[in-house]
Amino acid sequence: MDTKELRNAIAETCENYDSLYAQLVKPINQILINVDASIGEDTANKIIENLKLFHSGDKNITECHLDESENFLKEGIELLKKGDLANGALQIYGAGLNFASYTSKIRGQKNVNPYKNFEKNFSLIMNSLKK
Repeated sequence: MDTKELRNAIAETCENYDSLYAQLVKPINQILINVDASIGEDTANKIIENLKLFHSGDKNITECHLDESENFLKEGIELLKKGDLANGALQIYGAGLNFASYTSKIRGQKNVNPYKNFEKNFSLIMNSLKK
């Protein structure tokens, strides 16, 4: 599937599985459509899966944010390595937003140390992009 088809599939899933999470995803997805931002199939499929799982009550929003943060980060690094700086930067930005949301929510739910994830993610960026 190409970017347009993937973004449209996300939009359709938001409509079909309306929830608080879908209401967060829908406007951001539309903005990204408007600026012609790419999205990888793995990341799009993870978002679609999370929308369905959240809607059914099988996944909480905190877990969705963490999953998507990890996907956006990996995809962003790959895009940067390929020279697609604009889309790579958007993916890294999305990873940061999702991770910040995850971190703010998880601290109120569980006794989790998010700094371990920070170190893992920072190391991934540094090791992947260092020349």
